[in-house]
Amino acid sequence: MKIQKSILFFCLAILGQIGCTSVMVTNWTPDDSGFKSKPVRVLLGYATDEEVFKSSGEMIVRDANDLTIKRAYDFLSLNPTALKAPISIQSNSEWIEYKGVSYRGTVLLKPIDGKVYILNLVPVEAYLLSVVPSEVSASWPKEALKAQAICARTYVVREMLNRKKQEFDVDTSTNTQVYKGKNKEHRNTSEAVFETEGLILIHKGQPIQSFFHSNAGGYTEDPVNVWGSPVEYLKPVASEYDKDGEQYSWEEKWKTDFVNTNLRDLGVGEIQDILVTSRFPSSRVNEIEIIGASGSKKIKATEFRKKLGATKLKSTRFGIRKEESGDFYVKGLGSGHGVGMSQWGSFAMAKNQFNHREILQHYFKGIEFARIVAR
Repeated sequence: MKIQKSILFFCLAILGQIGCTSVMVTNWTPDDSGFKSKPVRVLLGYATDEEVFKSSGEMIVRDANDLTIKRAYDFLSLNPTALKAPISIQSNSEWIEYKGVSYRGTVLLKPIDGKVYILNLVPVEAYLLSVVPSEVSASWPKEALKAQAICARTYVVREMLNRKKQEFDVDTSTNTQVYKGKNKEHRNTSEAVFETEGLILIHKGQPIQSFFHSNAGGYTEDPVNVWGSPVEYLKPVASEYDKDGEQYSWEEKWKTDFVNTNLRDLGVGEIQDILVTSRFPSSRVNEIEIIGASGSKKIKATEFRKKLGATKLKSTRFGIRKEESGDFYVKGLGSGHGVGMSQWGSFAMAKNQFNHREILQHYFKGIEFARIVAR
């Protein structure tokens, strides 16, 4: 009886630690036996005729055959445009500085079709140490940081699988994921990465498209309305906690010169008015009519946002009217494309005691949690 009581007490203690909302974590084994040890290839930029790299120790330059061709201490200057084959730069310290940003891992200079790509080759988990605090504030609740870590890891793993034949997996901007190097790392976000090490989201055995954005403005969007293709696990969901986060609502005033400059290529002349002609069920704008002095044209709101800029039109969930002054008044909800996880929604959910699993299961439907294992 004592043994049975001890076992019962032990089980209750474990349940207390993991919580009743715990879900099963399966294993995910990549087809490529060496995938787990592969670095992320981050595009830092394209080389000019003079590039400078710094480090706190010795830097070693190696050729494509891994032979040392140069050594430098603290400072290295070279002309990569003359390269005919790739070279790598490694340091015996834990970082290499390029254009004021320190990066873990190796820097690779790779000439291709007249351009020299500058790539940072960095292990996935080390890459995430920078991505998570580059994407969200390190002061956020731990569960929101863990949700972001899992999303970011899933995203980059999927990119690595899909871009094997391309020259890089991700860049440093919002085109993929924001990556600001070692300078941005923070203890709080590093803990979130460590505590979720190797954990990704899968659907039907494969890593999902773990899209995320700043604020959904109360409701997420169907990817078919943004990129033209439906995704089974990315169904629109209410995101009511968005209202407690930043960028939930916003307004802008656009001068006529700004509007005319950014819409000039539509060929309709001086802009007379801008009208919303249709919306999606999420209330995001589907189509816009641009009325000009010499004609009119209808375009998708996603194209309209690209032309005006994401800082001026934070989302496609907006209304617009022309003022008597001729300027345009714009008011909207949310920030970003609206697909997948709302970052500010996850922040507020974590503040309201939701854990990272509950947050992710709210925004991604029918997914499983899996840990990457080597074949």
